[in-house]
Amino acid sequence: MTSESNDLPSGSTKPDFILLALFQSRLRERSLYLGEVIRSQRRRLRPSEPLDDVALGESDATLEHLRLAEEALAAVQQAEERIGRGRYGLCDDCHEPIGWDELLQAPEQTVCRGCSQFGELDGSRLRS
Repeated sequence: MTSESNDLPSGSTKPDFILLALFQSRLRERSLYLGEVIRSQRRRLRPSEPLDDVALGESDATLEHLRLAEEALAAVQQAEERIGRGRYGLCDDCHEPIGWDELLQAPEQTVCRGCSQFGELDGSRLRS
């Protein structure tokens, strides 16, 4: 990966302490938000009255929203674990640093933009 202003400094495999604290803060905020979304969706799944056809359709949508939120929360928790192991900010595929801009946009990122685009092209995985 080339050394651009948004990439990790050359020779560095980890973000500096200030950026790491920023990423931890963003991950914590995202975790709290997703936790509230999950609690809200679970409450919606426990109706006080019997479900009619419309409510059943809404229940399916709620289940899908809940599933997506739980997957996102799992990704955030894995990113927090990577910080603890000193592996945060490194691409799972090419092991190169992930760009600062990518981590700021989605701190739970596990692959760099180059590997993500390659995965989308060959259909082996879909990552943003």
